[in-house]
Amino acid sequence: MATIERVDPHDDAALSAWYRALRAGASAGRGSPLVAAYEELRSSLREPGSEAQRSAWAAVDGGAVVGSLLFALHGRENPELADVDVNVPAEHRGKGYGGALLAHAERLARQGGRRVLLAEAFVPSTCAPEEHPGAGFALRRGFRSVHREDHLVLELPVPEERLRAFMERTRDRRPGYRLSTWSGGCPDGEAAAVAAMRTEMERAVPQGDLEGEPRVWDVARVRAVEARTRRQGYASIASMARGPGGEPAGYSQLFVPAHNPGEVYQDDTVVLEAHRGRGLGEALKALNLLRLQAEHPGRSRVHTWTAEVNTSMWEINRRFGFHPVEVAHRLQKVA
Repeated sequence: MATIERVDPHDDAALSAWYRALRAGASAGRGSPLVAAYEELRSSLREPGSEAQRSAWAAVDGGAVVGSLLFALHGRENPELADVDVNVPAEHRGKGYGGALLAHAERLARQGGRRVLLAEAFVPSTCAPEEHPGAGFALRRGFRSVHREDHLVLELPVPEERLRAFMERTRDRRPGYRLSTWSGGCPDGEAAAVAAMRTEMERAVPQGDLEGEPRVWDVARVRAVEARTRRQGYASIASMARGPGGEPAGYSQLFVPAHNPGEVYQDDTVVLEAHRGRGLGEALKALNLLRLQAEHPGRSRVHTWTAEVNTSMWEINRRFGFHPVEVAHRLQKVA
């Protein structure tokens, strides 16, 4: 019989045991698993910031950690939402540990006044979600799959001449546009433009039937997120396009995790509606990849997530050489 115990994020031994269960459960059965590194999660639990309140919980049986729960209450825009991430290593499944952790998460959500639970499951493209251990577990307990995104991977390096060809072939379609790029925090003169475009990204990105409101970004939020990602060990690379009148037109960002060697995360890529059809998204991605390969030559894969209905971004990713490895299902349960 397992007990559910809160994990002190300042107790490295307890947190390490919790993380080993999380990583084993999250990686099982996946061809290209991407799991946050221990150092990243430790930082997010010790210094969570204002975006969410996070806590770690372990299912313990016979003194051993047999399952993990990462629980988070959303911030000010979405006071009815909670994130639930339950992981049980394959050898411990079928013994009720996952169910006990989920029931505990539901109690925490009620105590926090939350009526909507959100979770995620990564399912092979050839597998129906109800047949998958993680997704099937959630579906049998009242969750619904309300949004799906293809998890795509690009193998590195991409030949430099190929990336420069992407830049050249879109040049004639963007007369008067100026592209810039930087590493680390965005320059002071660009922070307000980045905030506006990240707000637009949250409003425009396909979300299926997910509950919740898009976040509104301002310069303070941009700087707070930059500081938090630096603490977690991420370097960043970004590029931006401004239109002929100097107005913000598009933005793209990559994250390079110090504690996940070889991997790179594609974050936002957004082109504002008035500036679409000019190849800006393709040019910004190529510019970022050129900088990435110059500054971080040891990286081997870029990961991105694109909804099937986002056909224009899917096509851009395909041209770069991204290929699908699994489907990320966003799961939701409304009390």
